Amino acid sequence: MTEKTLKEAQDFLTITRDDQVKRLIDIELLLERYPTTIVLSFLKDLLKEKQKALRDLVVTDKTTPRVNTVIGNMFRIHMAIRTIERETEVKAA
Repeated sequence: MTEKTLKEAQDFLTITRDDQVKRLIDIELLLERYPTTIVLSFLKDLLKEKQKALRDLVVTDKTTPRVNTVIGNMFRIHMAIRTIERETEVKAA
């Protein structure tokens, strides 16, 4: 995986708030230890878990701020997946 793609995917999984940086997932570390296919599978499984959590939240309390947080996290995970898959597709072609 190129350094540019890795940085872009990590940027989607990093939140900066009040001058503090929080990584939802340290994808750089994961990709050092595991193949890209395993990391993609992990991210997709995590996205499914977040979708289930969102369904549960909506059923119990639609007004909770956690709904926004889960949706934001889902979007970030989805975009990181797409970023990695886009490079994988380019290499395969």
